[in-house]
Amino acid sequence: MRALQLACVAVLAVIAAAMPSLLWAQAPAPTITSELVAGFQRASADILDIAEAMPAEKYGYKPTPEIYSFGDQLVHVAGIVQRFVDTSKGAKTEAAHHAAMAKPEVIALLKKTFQSGQDTIAQLSDAQLLEPVKFPFGDRTVTRFTYWQGPLYQIRNHQGQLVVYLRMNGIVPPTTARRPAPAR
Repeated sequence: MRALQLACVAVLAVIAAAMPSLLWAQAPAPTITSELVAGFQRASADILDIAEAMPAEKYGYKPTPEIYSFGDQLVHVAGIVQRFVDTSKGAKTEAAHHAAMAKPEVIALLKKTFQSGQDTIAQLSDAQLLEPVKFPFGDRTVTRFTYWQGPLYQIRNHQGQLVVYLRMNGIVPPTTARRPAPAR
């Protein structure tokens, strides 16, 4: 009886050890493209959460008179992302009009632009990400991977600025609100 118990435990141990390998083998290996798309999705979701967190009546808020309003910052981000998308397709970008957009319009513009960026990146292969392309700002050539870091940088840069706008209006930024409370 003892030998049977030991054999059962051994069989279960082998199965338990093999399970992670079997599960891992079923998941497709990540690609540079899929990881770039995932990073773009996370950055887009974070800034959209910020856009949703600010009340509509505060979209005109400016910490100082000489800088963009909250809404203008978001439209600016959408414009930059759209410029990267359009340039990647050989098209010219039309600048969005900052002052003419209310919160629902700004959020719709961001969603549309971010989805266009994600869709454009998702169509690329890892090999295409290593190809040289002209960067849309300045006169330089970079890999397509570095090219797509441009809009990600802009999204994250403006996210940091917009967090300050939220804080100055007494609003806890969504990424902070989602964090678990520190252990004491």
